[in-house]
Amino acid sequence: MSNKFRIVFSDVDGTLLNKNRELSSATIFQIRKLKQHNIPFVMVSARMPAGMIHLYREVPMDNPAICYNGALILKSIEEGINGNNKLFSTTIDYSVAKSVYSICHKFDLHFSLYSNNQWFASKNDEWRLREENNTKVKATIYSNMEYKISELENEQQHIHKLMVMGESMLIDALHNHLVSQFTGKINIYRSKDTYIEITPASINKAAGCIILLNHLKLKPEQAIAFGDNFNDTELLQTVSLGIAMENSPAEVKEKAKMVAPANTDDGVARTLETIFKFA
Repeated sequence: MSNKFRIVFSDVDGTLLNKNRELSSATIFQIRKLKQHNIPFVMVSARMPAGMIHLYREVPMDNPAICYNGALILKSIEEGINGNNKLFSTTIDYSVAKSVYSICHKFDLHFSLYSNNQWFASKNDEWRLREENNTKVKATIYSNMEYKISELENEQQHIHKLMVMGESMLIDALHNHLVSQFTGKINIYRSKDTYIEITPASINKAAGCIILLNHLKLKPEQAIAFGDNFNDTELLQTVSLGIAMENSPAEVKEKAKMVAPANTDDGVARTLETIFKFA
């Protein structure tokens, strides 16, 4: 079965990383085996490039990266943000970004904006600290976010993701409001009870992977993908072998062709070892 597979896609948080948000030694070992056989291992995440590059370097590997749930695709994680290295990029509409910020500001919620490899946070608060700890990336505090959005628009710099963080009841109310106001204009994803992640409506992880597959002259039938949450379901259904983690919600497992052990139990590593029986 392994001979047909020429690329592996994997979500990061809740899938690839263990309970300490790290790559285990077993996971690194299996990815290195893929590298030895010229099979790219590509991370597909809502994270920004800076939140993924340290993981690539642990292997080490210099492969493509699908960031912001597909809103930004880099041919090489190490080459960074430049025109030649950007395979694909799309933006949240600037007026929508301003409207979302205005609502968040009114309710005193933390608002973060991501553009290329920059993270701008509206507040120097516990939510910023928590996210910095999770992703190993430092935010730039920018209290006048409306001005920053206008600046990005004038420079035609894409807004790849917005993130709102706060107490779950406020996030509940905001989520319902955003869905009613902006369906079709943005993708709204509840990654945690206290988080809302917003990306352009025109893209998702599956579409991002298809763009990269076409660039690499590969087909979905040659691809494996791992994921654990609702924003992974299209991807798991698009590739030949979509694998959900044991820690996934039941609805995600139902959309997958296989279920791997949990991320806390080296699920990706153990499954790769089973599928790719390298000598």
